[in-house]
This record gives sequence, structure tokens and C-alpha cells, in this order.
Amino acid sequence: MKVTIIGAGNMGGAIARGLAKGTIIGESDITVSDPSEKMLQQLQQEYPQMTVMTDNRAAVSEADFVIVAVKPWLMKTVLAELPLQSQQVLVSVAAGVSFEQLVEYTAAPELTMFRLVPNTAMSQLESMTLIASWQATPEHERLMVEIFNEMGLAMLVPESQIAATTAL
Repeated sequence: MKVTIIGAGNMGGAIARGLAKGTIIGESDITVSDPSEKMLQQLQQEYPQMTVMTDNRAAVSEADFVIVAVKPWLMKTVLAELPLQSQQVLVSVAAGVSFEQLVEYTAAPELTMFRLVPNTAMSQLESMTLIASWQATPEHERLMVEIFNEMGLAMLVPESQIAATTAL
């Protein structure tokens, strides 16, 4: 299973580090894309088998899961340029960006999507991650919970509760 993370800042970097420390996703199956060479170099030094690049389009080409960890106001621009395929799963950590907005930004209503409310403690495997799903199978939901349970504790919640959980 290949995972691409768009964004290597605080949250994207924490997710990359947490995934690399887990057992479900291999370090060599993680790709991180970011415009900052410095952020990418730091990740590459810590995890030499991880792929890093500055080309978002190329980064998502072979991914099974695409985690977008950019600021909410950048989501529309970033998602519009990604050539997502119907079999890929989109995971957003952008606070306040609803599934309906994600569908609009991707022009791909058939995509399986997840919204996450994580925290940067996931790099230390100490996070509490809340997960909402859109068009996901029970298997997809189980896998997402398993992946993020490796980085602390994860729990499925309805999207209607995401805003309230963000405040926590």
C-alpha cells in the first residue's frame, strides 16, 4: 500500500514520521511532496527510504492513499491540480473543509474520502485522531482506524461532529 502526503509542514511531517514508525505502511511506501526543499531534506535524513519530491502531480500518480496536509485556504488550489483516480482514497486534515467542498475541489464525487482531526503528537505515536468517512467501505474505515491507531488512538465520528472535535 502506497501513501502520498502532500505537505511536509508540522502536520504532514508528523503524519509521515508516525507512518514510518508504524508497521502497516513501510517507510519505502511513503512519498512526501512539498515546495520546501528544506522540509523534505529533514524528512529524508530521518527516513532515507522515504521518497520526497516537490512535484505534487508526480507524487500522487502511484498512491493508494493521498493525504493532503495543507492549510485550509490552499486546499482548492492544491486539489484542483492533482490527477486523482477513482480507486485512490483522499484523506484531508484541513480543518473546516467539508466533504462537499472536497468533492467540489476534486470534481470527483466517486472518490472515497476521509477527514481527520489529528495532532502533531502522532510523530511520537501519542496522537488522538478523529476520523470521518465519505463513501468508504467498512474495510476502508477499519484500515484507517488501524493505521492511525498505530500513532496513538483513533476513532470514527460522524462528519457532523468534526467541527466540535476540532475545538477539543
